[in-house]
Amino acid sequence: MAKLTIDQYLVAAGARLGHLTQTYAIIFFTSIATMFAILAYAPSAGLAARFALATIVVAITVYGVLAAKAAMDDLKAMLDDAVDDFSASRFGAHLRQIPTTLFIRVSVILVLAMGVTQLWAIISA
Repeated sequence: MAKLTIDQYLVAAGARLGHLTQTYAIIFFTSIATMFAILAYAPSAGLAARFALATIVVAITVYGVLAAKAAMDDLKAMLDDAVDDFSASRFGAHLRQIPTTLFIRVSVILVLAMGVTQLWAIISA
């Protein structure tokens, strides 16, 4: 199969980077909203309300891990399949030096840590 042209490559990488940015925005803003709900309502909430909050937290965490990891894996694959002209440039060489595997693992761990911390807050409230 033929490699993408430079224009196709840049459009695809830009779109996937946009998806990653949107995913992180969704994760962070919904986590902030659920944290406010947990701090405001969990201490006085009944068991059903706590389960509802916990379900929301689990859904956000699962979405965050799966969607962000998929976008980052795609970006890593795009970097590995970069057009020769792009790979030979200084910018392409610089991008290849970024420890993408480490970044992916740290991002997944941080999203999981946010979810676990919120579940802990629900349980201990």
